[in-house]
Amino acid sequence: MLRKTLYALLAAAMIASPAWAVTDYSSMTTEELSQLRGTLRNASQEERDAFRAVWQERVRNMSTEEMQRYIGPAASRAAAANTGVRQGMGGQGRGMGAGGGQGRGRGMGGNCPRVN
Repeated sequence: MLRKTLYALLAAAMIASPAWAVTDYSSMTTEELSQLRGTLRNASQEERDAFRAVWQERVRNMSTEEMQRYIGPAASRAAAANTGVRQGMGGQGRGMGAGGGQGRGRGMGGNCPRVN
């Protein structure tokens, strides 16, 4: 009888507890969020999405100094570029080639004889 009661209480506690609920990342500090980066590989998709939404919002509102602290110098430049804050040398990137290569003609067509 005691064992059944214990199992019933344990089951009720598991059902009532939000073990499957998504963590409230918005209540965490930026430092805590920064330490969680890269550790959610085995988390559910909902957990990763919730973290990503809060982290991206924090990054959008970071100063340059905060970006360098929590993201790093190179990433902070990239984040600044994505948010419209521009720094650096200016100018547009230009590619090296025209992309007019001849190719080798090794497609999957069935009408051409195979050439070695």
